[in-house]
Amino acid sequence: MKAIQYYLHFTDWLNARFAWIVAFTIVPMLCIMVWEIVMRYFFNAPSLWAYEISLFLYGGYIVLGGAYTHMTGGHVNVDIFWGQLSPRGRAMLDIVTSGFAFLFLGVLFWVSLEITINSWRLGETTMTHWKPIYYPLRTTLPVGCLLFLMQVLAKLIRDVMIVVKGEDIFPVRVQVP
Repeated sequence: MKAIQYYLHFTDWLNARFAWIVAFTIVPMLCIMVWEIVMRYFFNAPSLWAYEISLFLYGGYIVLGGAYTHMTGGHVNVDIFWGQLSPRGRAMLDIVTSGFAFLFLGVLFWVSLEITINSWRLGETTMTHWKPIYYPLRTTLPVGCLLFLMQVLAKLIRDVMIVVKGEDIFPVRVQVP
């Protein structure tokens, strides 16, 4: 039980910290977009790089924030039936659907890891005129999938404990920064 409790606490802590750090990518993205608007509309001199860099930052922001969103229950949930169930019933339904999450994230992790390794090997760049390196953005997908898989496992453990004990004995206790 101690090992399970440590895993749950570590996973929640890791994903909360990761999300807190990744949240700050909004600031440079905002600055880049303001820069681009000013340059484009006031000086008639749009940049080659602003759109692409903001897209890279936003892509990383979305991929790396998924595990935290799962931890806080922020993903879209069709609760026509789920909302009518008891906590045990919800946990049982979540256990069944976690299999789909493991399958999807496992395949996505494996495929994205292969693509990322090849991207690093090749020194991949984009096909635009200024050719920024692409492998840092590619790296966010397997990292995000791994973090998400860890959080899905943590949720599965919590759901199993709810089914067995009838209550959540390992609630998320991480303080959201």
